[in-house]
Amino acid sequence: MNTPELQQLKMAWLAAREAGDTQAQTSLLQEHPAEQAALIDFIAAYHATGGDVEIQEEPLLELTSRACLSALERVFEAQVAYANLAELRKSRNISKVEAAKGLRLSVDVWNKFEAGAIELVSLSRKHLERLAQFFQVSVDQFGSLLDNSQPALTLNRRQTQEAAQQQQGPQKQSFSEAVERSTMTQEDRQFWLDA
Repeated sequence: MNTPELQQLKMAWLAAREAGDTQAQTSLLQEHPAEQAALIDFIAAYHATGGDVEIQEEPLLELTSRACLSALERVFEAQVAYANLAELRKSRNISKVEAAKGLRLSVDVWNKFEAGAIELVSLSRKHLERLAQFFQVSVDQFGSLLDNSQPALTLNRRQTQEAAQQQQGPQKQSFSEAVERSTMTQEDRQFWLDA
């Protein structure tokens, strides 16, 4: 049983051990015969689990240091806010072609994502998970970046009033429509349409 008195004896023994005071360690055992058996078990377990082994700090290899730094940057980079999908892609140093290839999409479909032409509601949870995983962001973050990827409306002073009232920029469409109309291979189309 680990009584408060036994815990204090264990802590005192550890303190004496760290200080290198073997006489104090021995006197703890002699002065407390009732807890002696439990304290001996604790000391044996301490030595058996390597508590007495001093750990030598080896300097990290340069490659290990870079890998550690890269992993930490990925973890903490998620807190950086991006305005839209184009900024997210650029922050990863990925071209549009690389993004499309890595996602098994055609460039024209990826362009529609960046232009805000794909309707967020047309994407299933599985679609969003695939897209978000590629960029190492959360599903919610990817969804909000897609929403923020709306094209800026431009007004032409020379156009007619009727034309000015119509939305300029890419027409919104569902993800499945974009995939079906794309130049993707049949295999890649099935990959996305079956999700």
